Amino acid sequence: MRGFGAALWKDLRLLLRGAGLAALILPLALLLALRVGYGEIAGGVEPFPIAVRDLDGTIMSRSLVSQVRQVALFSQVLSLKEDAPDKDALAEGCAAVITIPKDFFYDMYTMSDCPVDVVLNEEMPLESSLLESILTSVLNIVRADQAAQRGMYAFCYGEITPELERAMFSETADHLFQDALGRQRVFDSQAEAADTQGALERRLAASMLSLLSLFFALSALRTLPEEAALGVLPRFRAAGGGLAGFVCAKFLAALLLLLPGAVMVWAAFSGIGLLPLLGTALGLLFGAFGLVLALAAWTDGAASLQRWGNGLLLLSLVLGGTLWPSRLLPGALGRLSALTLPHCALLALEALGQGEGAPAVLLWPVPAMGLGGSLLAAAGLRRRRVGGTRGPRRGEEAALPPESGGRLRPFALRLAGTAGIKLRAMAGGAVGLAGLLLAAALCGGAAAAVERGGTDALALAVCDLDGSELSRDLTERLENAPGVALTLCGEGEGRRLLLLGEIEGLLTIREGYGETLTALDMVSLGYTASSSAASAQGAREIAAGQVSAQRSRLRAAVSAEERLGRALDETERARLWEEIDRAEESAPLLWRMERASGGAMPDPFLPGRTGFAALAVLLAVLTAAPWSGAEGASVTGRMASLPMGRLLAHGGDCLALAGLGLLTWLAVLLPGGVPGGWALMAGAVYALCGAALAQAAARWSAREGSVDALAPFAALILCLLGGCFLDLREVSPMMARLAMAVPPGLAQAAAEGSGRALAVLAGEGAALFALGLPRRR
Repeated sequence: MRGFGAALWKDLRLLLRGAGLAALILPLALLLALRVGYGEIAGGVEPFPIAVRDLDGTIMSRSLVSQVRQVALFSQVLSLKEDAPDKDALAEGCAAVITIPKDFFYDMYTMSDCPVDVVLNEEMPLESSLLESILTSVLNIVRADQAAQRGMYAFCYGEITPELERAMFSETADHLFQDALGRQRVFDSQAEAADTQGALERRLAASMLSLLSLFFALSALRTLPEEAALGVLPRFRAAGGGLAGFVCAKFLAALLLLLPGAVMVWAAFSGIGLLPLLGTALGLLFGAFGLVLALAAWTDGAASLQRWGNGLLLLSLVLGGTLWPSRLLPGALGRLSALTLPHCALLALEALGQGEGAPAVLLWPVPAMGLGGSLLAAAGLRRRRVGGTRGPRRGEEAALPPESGGRLRPFALRLAGTAGIKLRAMAGGAVGLAGLLLAAALCGGAAAAVERGGTDALALAVCDLDGSELSRDLTERLENAPGVALTLCGEGEGRRLLLLGEIEGLLTIREGYGETLTALDMVSLGYTASSSAASAQGAREIAAGQVSAQRSRLRAAVSAEERLGRALDETERARLWEEIDRAEESAPLLWRMERASGGAMPDPFLPGRTGFAALAVLLAVLTAAPWSGAEGASVTGRMASLPMGRLLAHGGDCLALAGLGLLTWLAVLLPGGVPGGWALMAGAVYALCGAALAQAAARWSAREGSVDALAPFAALILCLLGGCFLDLREVSPMMARLAMAVPPGLAQAAAEGSGRALAVLAGEGAALFALGLPRRR
């Protein structure tokens, strides 16, 4: 026990000495940046504005417009004058312009043409498709009732006389009144307001917990390769300890430092209980610790472990479904997201937020990571004990470029040669460089997929527990509804999709649906919206419209039997359906849809490729920066005696870091297409500026190794301040001005074609380069 306590004390001292109090301060700074900057971001379909032009001007039309204003899905309903052009409203970001024609309600009563003109904004595909689906579903109630009544009268009476037509109009109006007012009664509960803020907080908390778990696991285990090489583990065994105790001491040290960070997350996002959140953090740390332990056992040093660990951290955040729903990612990347820590953290927090227990069946990747990583680590540590540790790989230390004949080559050639050698060393050789670029390319592909918009349809899932002909017909109707992407699933799968926000809502067709609808009794459908979905009311309208259309046909059969005084046989029922279909084909025109160009609704959340390129570059150069500090000091000392040796050493470091940054920038941008000239220039200058920043941080760092360890927090904070993922103009003008003072913000503006931003970025790079120059001895 004394040996275990000594090991724990040793690990705590190493953790605090390596990153110091910055390991606790930087997570707090990142939390504050997330809390301030992302307080208004929602998931799913956000409320959007529409415009209505009322040419009818009756009490009924004004009442209709008033009811539309109460729909939570519409953030604003603008009233347009008769002569106001549609393009002005569309340019302001309205998803559609709806025109109610003159005498609309009278023409609808008499089954005459009374088309509602709808102009959809093609720049807002998801919102306009959703609106189209809602309108057509509601108006389909009118069409279905009219067609059912006309078909039934034609079946029963043959020729429809003026007297029969007046009776038909009156009965149809009664049915329309009942169906329109009672359409939402098909659901077993009222539509609830979206918990957008709570869902956002759970997403951010999942990101932070995953980040902290990986960070402290890396911090605790980064000394393991050196300790194995120095024989610390054998001495621990000699003192009566074992490998399990040695590793458990590191796990406990990581846990003790994780707890303050988890409490900070709980304080920042108070909608989550403290004990459930701490339990989630403990599970995440177990999974992260196993992964990092395997990396530590199979890598050759702290720098190599930190490189691979930071790459894993970046991939986890991008693929984990916390920055955006993983359904927006390409197929392979979407499936990979289920194996990331943020994905599992979000599952657990969503379940806890809904008052349920953590879904153990869905969280299997976390213990699998911990146990699987531990087994791999045991094999790696056994390899070290039996075969010894391998020496540093070729290229880990940079040598001076050879000089032939005692004559120095031109300075530019010496600088390029030195930078090339150092680039290979900083990246960890060819394998390390390939791993970094692959991770950057995966992030770029994910960002490009989201930047293209992901989907233009409302994602719904249907769980059919009835399995009747009518339930299957309802599912087919929903599949054919415009703007709806339907997924058929079971109850368990539907719950998982809801927890992750992969769907806007789950429609459950309960057992007995077909029999109840056939008897014209009130059916009971279940609809559960995703916690952040603002589209619940619209989705319910779509489903209710299709149920009303089914009921209209069944009611027509019952009415025909009452008029004929007998039950219909199968042949007669088929004839009735034919009459209804014929009436529906010749039904009056109820709506006209067209699309026009307009302006997209402003969206402050802009997770584009350029923002992720800026993040990946900073993370890469900050991770490699310690090489130019203590690890490159011997090279710098040997070069100092050469002509312009001080500039050669420092310039070679900076150029090598910049090359690494530029390669990372290109790897992120290329999956979305070849970048333009401004993006290439911005990437080159930003890489140089980032390299100078990283080099200055490494030169002036008080603790060796702290720069690469804290790189994730430093990179994320700078990118948040630079507006890489958020349009800071939507937050405050001061934040927007601040974004144009930090390198990531300047890089984004330069990539968009700002020459002034490019010049300022170059000036900042020059100043940081001078700041990082080694002192003369």
